[in-house]
Amino acid sequence: MLQAVRVTGGRKTLVGLVVGALALWGVAQAKPDPRALVERVTQEVLEVFEERGEELAGDPVAIYEALAPIVEPHIDYDRIGARILGPHWRDADDATRERFVQEFQRSLLRTYASSMEEYQGVDVRILGSRQRDGGVQVGMEVGAGDSRARVLYRLEAQDDAWKLVDVTAEGVSLIHNYREDFRARLRDHTLEEVIEQMAERNREIGFE
Repeated sequence: MLQAVRVTGGRKTLVGLVVGALALWGVAQAKPDPRALVERVTQEVLEVFEERGEELAGDPVAIYEALAPIVEPHIDYDRIGARILGPHWRDADDATRERFVQEFQRSLLRTYASSMEEYQGVDVRILGSRQRDGGVQVGMEVGAGDSRARVLYRLEAQDDAWKLVDVTAEGVSLIHNYREDFRARLRDHTLEEVIEQMAERNREIGFE
């Protein structure tokens, strides 16, 4: 049973911590206990960092390629996108939504990659779980020494799988954080322009 795992690096910013928490999530089935699944898959992803940390450090595209098969199938990006964009998501066609999800995925892991090299002796502890807002909330503690932060995963059962729909770190949810960010951007730009801005930043670091 995973109780504590040590990885390499230092303190993260709020966004880096949230993205790091996202990158630690992947679930294959809904029936087993959600906490046990978080525990098992956290171990799997941390092993990627332990085995390939030096190789991946500083290369966001390589990090994306290493994590995407583990992470992406098990996060409800459509639900997250809808909650972040609100009416802009509802008004968008399928192609625009799909492009937003693609660039948003890359942006999340790009942000995580930028903070990855700051890790230093970080412990990860899986905490308990409880029913919350129609889903399940699983706690995680991340930190080193006396400096520790609480991360809360929010999951919902959809068909035959648990899907991650939000992550809260240091009291701020990923949904709220990005909703405010995109709300500010969309005051002066269309959704298509905002997506292109994300795509351009992603292309600058090597995404095609």
